[in-house]
Amino acid sequence: MAGPIVGTSLAELVPFESRVESFRAGLAKASTDAHVWVAERAGVIVGEAICVCEAEACELRDLFVVPDAWGSGVAQALLETALAAMRERGATEAMLWVVEANVRARRFYEREGWTADGETRTSPLGPRELRYRRVL
Repeated sequence: MAGPIVGTSLAELVPFESRVESFRAGLAKASTDAHVWVAERAGVIVGEAICVCEAEACELRDLFVVPDAWGSGVAQALLETALAAMRERGATEAMLWVVEANVRARRFYEREGWTADGETRTSPLGPRELRYRRVL
């Protein structure tokens, strides 16, 4: 089931209105341990990152960049911002989950010092995900 999700637009998976409502609901109940950043160009959001910290570990819950901004440094800037915030919170380790079939994302994270730790799960959308970790 993992194959069909990679290369499929987000709009095909979840309608835009549903994503906006879900995002708003998540922000409304987010704890002070949650952080959200957006990247924009000319007033248009081109990427976002979300992390949640608990004790000495933080999870990068989301890192998304629109395809038109791929390769522009937006993802790296968002990641660096999130990692800096994690360090400021006193975290010593970070983790994230990534779809196993999303080779582009996996290569990006590996280039940025993340390592798969062998843990897997099935995402809410269906595909298998791998857990990655890195020391801060």
